[in-house]
Amino acid sequence: MTTDTLDLAQPAADQDPIEASRAHEEYEFPVSDAQSRLLVLDQLNPGTAQYNVPAAFAVRGPFDVAAFGRALDALVARHESLRTVFRTAPDGTQTQLVRATGRAALTVEEGVPADRVDALMRTAAARPFDPAAGPLLRCAVYAVDDGTHRILLVAHHLVCDGWSLGVMLDGIGAAYRDETAGRPHSPPEPALQFPDFAFWQRERQEAGVYAPAVQHWVQDLRGAPATLELPTDRPRPAVRSASGGTVPFRLPAATRARLAEAAATSEATPFTVLFAAYAAFLGRLTGCADLVIGYPVSGREHPELQQTVGMLANTLALRVDLSGDPCLDELAARVRTALRAAAPHQDAPFEAVVDALAPARETTHDPVVQVVFAYDDDTALTLELAGTETRRLELALDTAKFDFHLHVERWGEDLAAQFIYRADLFEAATVRRWTRNFTVLLDGLLAAPHAPLSSLDPVAEDERRLILAQADRLADAAPADRLVPDLIADVAAARPDATALVHGEERLDYRQLLARADVLAARLRAAGVRPGFRVGVLLPRSADQGLAALAVLRAGGAYVPLDRAHPDDRLRYMVDCSGTGLLLTAEATAERAGRLGVPSLRVDRTDPTEPPPVHEGPAPGARDLAYVLFTSGSTGRPKGVAVEHRALVNLTMAARHSFPVTAADRVLQFVAFGFDVAVSDLFFPWVAGAELHVPHEDERLGEALLHRLRDSRITYVFLPPSAAMLLPDVTGQLPDLRTLAVGGESCPAELVERLHAPGRRIVNAYGPSEVTVYSHTGDLTPGGPVVLGRSVAGARYYVLDDRLRPVPVGVTGEIFIAGAGLARGYIGQPGLTAERFVADPYGAPGTRMYRSGDLGRIDADGVLTYLGRSDLQVKLRGVRLELGEIESLLAAHPDIRIAAATVRGTGAEQRLVAYVVGRDGTAPPPDDALRAHLARRLPAFMVPEVFVRLDELPLSGNGKIDRSRLPEPALTLRTPDVSWTAADTAMERRIADVWARVLTMDRVGVHDNFFEMGGNSVRLLRVLAALREAGLDGGLTLVDLFRHPTVASLATRLDQARAANLPDPAAHGDERHHRRTAAARRLRSRKGTP
Repeated sequence: MTTDTLDLAQPAADQDPIEASRAHEEYEFPVSDAQSRLLVLDQLNPGTAQYNVPAAFAVRGPFDVAAFGRALDALVARHESLRTVFRTAPDGTQTQLVRATGRAALTVEEGVPADRVDALMRTAAARPFDPAAGPLLRCAVYAVDDGTHRILLVAHHLVCDGWSLGVMLDGIGAAYRDETAGRPHSPPEPALQFPDFAFWQRERQEAGVYAPAVQHWVQDLRGAPATLELPTDRPRPAVRSASGGTVPFRLPAATRARLAEAAATSEATPFTVLFAAYAAFLGRLTGCADLVIGYPVSGREHPELQQTVGMLANTLALRVDLSGDPCLDELAARVRTALRAAAPHQDAPFEAVVDALAPARETTHDPVVQVVFAYDDDTALTLELAGTETRRLELALDTAKFDFHLHVERWGEDLAAQFIYRADLFEAATVRRWTRNFTVLLDGLLAAPHAPLSSLDPVAEDERRLILAQADRLADAAPADRLVPDLIADVAAARPDATALVHGEERLDYRQLLARADVLAARLRAAGVRPGFRVGVLLPRSADQGLAALAVLRAGGAYVPLDRAHPDDRLRYMVDCSGTGLLLTAEATAERAGRLGVPSLRVDRTDPTEPPPVHEGPAPGARDLAYVLFTSGSTGRPKGVAVEHRALVNLTMAARHSFPVTAADRVLQFVAFGFDVAVSDLFFPWVAGAELHVPHEDERLGEALLHRLRDSRITYVFLPPSAAMLLPDVTGQLPDLRTLAVGGESCPAELVERLHAPGRRIVNAYGPSEVTVYSHTGDLTPGGPVVLGRSVAGARYYVLDDRLRPVPVGVTGEIFIAGAGLARGYIGQPGLTAERFVADPYGAPGTRMYRSGDLGRIDADGVLTYLGRSDLQVKLRGVRLELGEIESLLAAHPDIRIAAATVRGTGAEQRLVAYVVGRDGTAPPPDDALRAHLARRLPAFMVPEVFVRLDELPLSGNGKIDRSRLPEPALTLRTPDVSWTAADTAMERRIADVWARVLTMDRVGVHDNFFEMGGNSVRLLRVLAALREAGLDGGLTLVDLFRHPTVASLATRLDQARAANLPDPAAHGDERHHRRTAAARRLRSRKGTP
């Protein structure tokens, strides 16, 4: 209905009067801006109940149905809006026609079973209206077999708002009282009818009266986020639907009383305090401190409009600042200040504000406002029928007007609240959890109004326990007294003749592997290697890399993989930082090693026939170092992750359990030796007794990789998604590949579609180097979500907020990981170690957890989803983008093999750029085709403006896209003089002519954006009508026009339709003309300034 903000600004004494003249004949007049917007939305979602306004009541006692019908007729006769239908002329002009007379659309059903009446009412309430045919008010009475009645009243929002509903119910009650008493019903006529308001509003708008108010909103909303990124269960569809859901909940009388107390303390109203609490809740859901929240006002500042039925309500967009971690009192004061500043400008039509802001018009979401708060604690909506006892019934429709909407109203002494949500974005279970989170947060805010918002937790204690229990997989996967080199020795003793290592023509069985490793280990011990001693491994890609690493572990030391592709300065830093005391080299790397200032030992000079030496010297323990692996660092210097033996043995056992791999498997070591996945690829196959295959460098991409996988009959391989996407068509070519693990970067859904096969698992493997390669694995299936899954054995994870508290289920937070796989820290960097490895508040005393910097969320089943890194998320013109989504959809194009996206440029010159590689050596499609492909699934702001074609994407040594090496495209700002391109084809010229007429412009270029040139949804309707009149329909809908906002893209759409021989719908009816009605006469005769 309305809000209690209306007392903030009473109408000024000199406000323009609204004049009325009674007309008792049929007449036609233009629609209001708000009605026009609803008609557009109705075309975007035809045949829905999105704008149905229902009210339902149970009636007990003697109920006179005939008298009730006469009361309804009196209501319709009294209010012109209830006799109104809507017309669209052939030129797209929208009007509404008030019929001279009309009767209520009343249906009566007798003998309705009590157990079916609720379902019948829900079905009837959801039945759509036809605005052109009417009537737009209907009522159903159900005579229930238990002797009671049910009444359902439904109106279309075009002719009724929340305030109107109260006026209508009062009118019905008064008329029914007179009818049943046998006396005439002669209420005073409403001071003004809706047409009076509509003409008055239009005159004021045409005279520029609203311009200052509109400018207020433009200034206030400038720079605000274009969308509020709620944590949705599903990505936004290309076209938003009206499908919705409602989760009701109650705020009891005690909460209502506490709201009133908090309002009195902060010199605000309960509306203001609850608005602040809702904003705080949205801030916790989104992590955003700059919110735009819509709220309705009645639009009845004039006293004469209090009894007017019609769509007078207006939507205002309040910008709420959550920065600085305010308390409830401070936030309520901010909201109160904003509301008071808004009140003098509340009559500015929302549609005019949207047009002035000129946001990018998308079919994915509503412009400016996607979340709404509505509150009415003034009166409870009632229907009083003389001689009966009536009770209002809760009736929710499965529709939604916005992404997320909190509606609160008085219901007896309680407050009845509803979360209304778009069903194509959210699951009902998610929103049900949010009701609990909201009420927990609200209780906390009211109990501690001076506490900072961040100190209050929306997660209830029982939910916290559930979240922590689901995240805990700390059952130790590793044997308590055995390390990895011991486990490999056990395999060699049990299966000495089984193949252990294959590189080209070289093959080693487990006996040979262990013997060669032990010979080298003896030389290492002789050189002083002992537990904690670091040995650098600087070798070309070969069988010797894994053998050398095993030898270092057998000697008791810790190995440090070094990549000969790195420059000397970087290698020297890694050697110095890690405290490496000895290097293992070969002929190809000996010269490089000599420049690093550390003694070296040649592995290619070890005699493989030398008898295995007797092991001597101290054996390493579980807490001794196993390896130091360097990863890139934000300071420009790599950081060395120090991993202990206990973490390494846990990795090998957890990997065997997660994938799993047995002695019958053949594993390919794809990634480079210096990357963390190589640790897993080396050791867990050997612990399992499997064959490890090390491909040559030229066998690691594309066709060559496919041949190696096929010819070696590989059963398990880990590939970064970038490398996997470079594989040619593998259909039927890899029958032996049972497990494909992917990780290290976002996995596109297209990869799963392409590489899935019967009997093959595709596993998303996640884990930073700091938690020893893997902490999570999740199976991926075609059409299913790309998830990280559950933690591996020995690992525990949390998704936490800035205060290290579990975030609610489904809400984005930072991923923290604990457990047996946790590294010791960063070698030589105690400050960074203390920053990233922090105390675990949910583990045993003294335990730690790793702050990953990755964003994620968990679902109700404890499954983790990766949402990117905070430092890789990008914002373009105020909108947050996830580049992986764009890349995945580009890769899904049949002519694109792989793609990358990034933002280039700064400030106003920022551009979204895509890099594409064609499939099978062919050139990628032209820009327009790629844009059209993306536009079918993405909003326009996520469609790249620049496409760069490459023969290959630059990859790093571990097979991931190296974004730092993507070339800089030439970016130029479009200017009218440079960018304007005349229409070339006949189709483009005809469309451009239509646009020029509708937009009243001299010329329109083929690449000019309709909305950027001043177009809006109303003008879009006129374009649609004009195209149909010109015979250019091609099956176009309003959605098509939204999705093709340039002449060039629309011409392509129509040309495709013609090529497909799509039929054109029948032409519209005859041209309609306004009659010289009483409405027209009173408009012409009105005096004074509008």
